[in-house]
Amino acid sequence: MIKKLHLILLLILPITMFGQLSEALDEIRADKNAEYEKYEPLLFEATEYIFDNPVNVKSKEFISATQIVGFWMNKDTGMGIPTFGNFFTSLTNENKQQFLYTVAMINYGLDQKINRKRILTCKKIDGQKFSEQEDVREVQLGGAKILLEYIINKKNNVPINSKTKKYVKAYKKGNLDKIFFE
Repeated sequence: MIKKLHLILLLILPITMFGQLSEALDEIRADKNAEYEKYEPLLFEATEYIFDNPVNVKSKEFISATQIVGFWMNKDTGMGIPTFGNFFTSLTNENKQQFLYTVAMINYGLDQKINRKRILTCKKIDGQKFSEQEDVREVQLGGAKILLEYIINKKNNVPINSKTKKYVKAYKKGNLDKIFFE
C-alpha cells in the first residue's frame, strides 16, 4: 500500500510541479508591469524544467518553459548574459544550441543567486576587460557545463556539431576549464 502511494506520488508530482508553467506564462503576459524579482523563482523553475526534459517542441510545458525564459531574455534583470566567445560560436542556432546555452547561463546565475546567495551580475566594470571579468567567466563556464551535460545525453534530442565535439571531449575528460577560454 505504501509503495503504491509512493509510486503514485512520483508520477503525479512532476505533473503538478511543472504542469503549471503554461498557466504561469499566461500570468506573466497578463501582468502589464511584470517585475523580474517576483518571477525569478518561476524563471529558475522554467530553466530547470528545460534541462530536466528532452527537447520536445510538441510539449506544451516545454514550449511554455522556453517562452518564460524568452520573455525575460531582453529585459533588465540585473544580470547580464555573456553570449560571446569560442564556445558560444561553436554552437549552432539551427539546433537551438545557442539558445540552450543562454538558458544554461541563466540557470547557473539564478542557482547562484537563489540557492547560494551569490549575485553574478556580469555587468561591465570600469578598468576591466568584460570577457576577463571573474563573474563573466564563471557564468560562461558554469553554463557550458550544464549544457554539455544535457547534450551528451542523446535522449535530450540535441545534435552535437563537429565544432562542439572538442568541448564535449574536454568536459568528459575533466579538462573543460583548460580549453574553454583559449
